[in-house]
Amino acid sequence: MFTLNDILQGTDGKALIVSRTAPDPHLVFHSAHHDNRQITPGDLFIAIKGKRVDGHRFISAAARAGAIGALCSEESTDVPANFIQIVVPDVVEALHATARVRTQRQPETTYIGITGSNGKTSTKEAVATVLERLAPTLKTLASYNTEIGFPLTLLRLEEQHRYAVLEMGAQWVGELAWLCTITRPDWSLITNVGTSHLEFFGSQENIAQAKSELVQALTPDGIAILNYDDFRVRAMSNKTQARILSYGTAEDALVRASDISGDTLRGRAFTLTYQGAQTHVQLHIPGEHGITIALAAAAVGLAAGISLEDIAAALGDLRAFKRRGEIKAGPNGSTLIDDSYNANRQSIVAIAKSMHEAQIDEGGKRWAILGDILELGSYAREEHYETGRELAGQIDYLVAIGEQARFFVEGALAAGMPENNAYYYSARLENPAELEAAKRAVADLLKEQVKSSDLVLLKASLGLGMDTLLALLQP
Repeated sequence: MFTLNDILQGTDGKALIVSRTAPDPHLVFHSAHHDNRQITPGDLFIAIKGKRVDGHRFISAAARAGAIGALCSEESTDVPANFIQIVVPDVVEALHATARVRTQRQPETTYIGITGSNGKTSTKEAVATVLERLAPTLKTLASYNTEIGFPLTLLRLEEQHRYAVLEMGAQWVGELAWLCTITRPDWSLITNVGTSHLEFFGSQENIAQAKSELVQALTPDGIAILNYDDFRVRAMSNKTQARILSYGTAEDALVRASDISGDTLRGRAFTLTYQGAQTHVQLHIPGEHGITIALAAAAVGLAAGISLEDIAAALGDLRAFKRRGEIKAGPNGSTLIDDSYNANRQSIVAIAKSMHEAQIDEGGKRWAILGDILELGSYAREEHYETGRELAGQIDYLVAIGEQARFFVEGALAAGMPENNAYYYSARLENPAELEAAKRAVADLLKEQVKSSDLVLLKASLGLGMDTLLALLQP
């Protein structure tokens, strides 16, 4: 929630108000959206000129949906008389400035930045679930973690929010440091350093450098919440003057999981330890990485002063998040793991290991249906190949879809997977008809061969649109 005055103050006299009625500078906007389909009455529409779509074409549609104004660089003539258009030289710059003003007038809120190669969104959700036990908490909508999504989240801030859990992504060194100029986090949480976006970063070392910017931005009064099971994240303790609150299964982690037991897919149990105190936690989220997510959320909860018992209760309420390890009905009565929201080598191997350790019916087989990992650039062949190598021995059958996905198969075969157990369906991302035809062929294969005792994983980068394959597989 923010006001017209916040925009005017942020743009420092550069805004031109276009309206047939005199606007009230104290006019309140409920939230802001750059997609007119998300507009609800009382919102501000952010008209952004993208590479493919110019948001200015949708100003009138946003007004019809209930928006009371638009932040734009070109005015529209097809709007109601009382509709306000705030015309600025640079819409994105004005969006950032408005978010900066909005957060500066609410210093009592604790801002928690979350970044990492894997698990940002699930960790954000878990952290917010824990903090809600204590006080009203704002959290990033979906995965809005970019130069657009980050400030849009901040503009949803309301007076009652004592915490703001902010997912923060990066595709280049310096991006997180720059996002922190909009709002500097009070606490920074780093999940891990993997190989996501190698195409942009060039090396895993550069990724680590980029993620460390979130802890470097902290003041000495801040808290750096670090995953001590990841050596690159652990090393970030040397890059900040803030207090270190470590989490993990490592013996020296301050927030630690031990005595791990239970099913890897339907939820592990463990003992949560902090400063000599212990409590039992039963999770209902899949995989070993579910423990890491829970420990990160527990660390934030402890930083906020929540008791171990209340944290354990909140963690027990967590469920798999949409398309992130959801257990669903698969073809022919099989069990399907929908982990199709996104993918990189580390996350694919992690969920495959969880499948290998999971208890399934006698005679059941483990299938991995994988699409291309995107944004790897010149590292694409190596990353897909190594992923395939690591999958051999963890799963029984591999089905690969895409262009680079053929290297999944090459790697798996090189590591000993029987040739008859690997399938490759060539499809170019830029050819939607070809891609959907490949998905239909995969669906036909699975409906023919998968049995009720089998376990089926569906995973790929978001751009592959594996949700359409999911629709073909579900009863």
